[in-house]
Amino acid sequence: MIIANHYLRRGRTMAQLAYWVVFDGTRCGVLLFALPRLSARTAKFGSHSPMELLELARMWIDPSVQGRVVVSEDGRAHSLPIGSMSVSRALSRIRQDWHGKYPHLPEPRAVVAWSDTTLHEGTVYQASNFRLVGQSGGVGHRNRERPNGGRDQLRPDYLNLKDAYLMEYPSRLSDRQRALAFAEWALDRPRRRNRGQTVSVLAPVSQAVARFE
Repeated sequence: MIIANHYLRRGRTMAQLAYWVVFDGTRCGVLLFALPRLSARTAKFGSHSPMELLELARMWIDPSVQGRVVVSEDGRAHSLPIGSMSVSRALSRIRQDWHGKYPHLPEPRAVVAWSDTTLHEGTVYQASNFRLVGQSGGVGHRNRERPNGGRDQLRPDYLNLKDAYLMEYPSRLSDRQRALAFAEWALDRPRRRNRGQTVSVLAPVSQAVARFE
């Protein structure tokens, strides 16, 4: 769904976790969290190391549900901010789900997001308790070889400036939250066979539907 509908037309690699956005029983969007593409600490993200950060890497909400208006019992009309509501609900449990799926990785201490200044104003992040911490981007990355093999890909959007947002968690997960997450995600963690191959039980997104509705 992300590749088909998100303006970047590409997903992410490595560790990641996606949530469906469900409205009136229908899937109408996706939020994708992943490890950020950072190799070192950066001042705008404080003292957090890259492995202590999660990135809200992709967000797509069907335009048909954006700008919906609901009428309360007293007859007053209210806008329904599905984008910020979805992000807020995901932020409230992504740490626990992430620990359950990837217990060998450090616990996330904060979530980062980038807003392409040529396309967005970052309104959904500002409404979801993120704070603007600087800008990044504006680099073509050139078509150069990587030290560990392969080549950097040329992406037109790399040249765009992006506002950087940060949302920090005030405390760590409790021991109880860790234990519950570990048990809840037991079937969805990558499994290792005797010869070292890694296979995955592909259920996290469908499993998250029930949690996220």
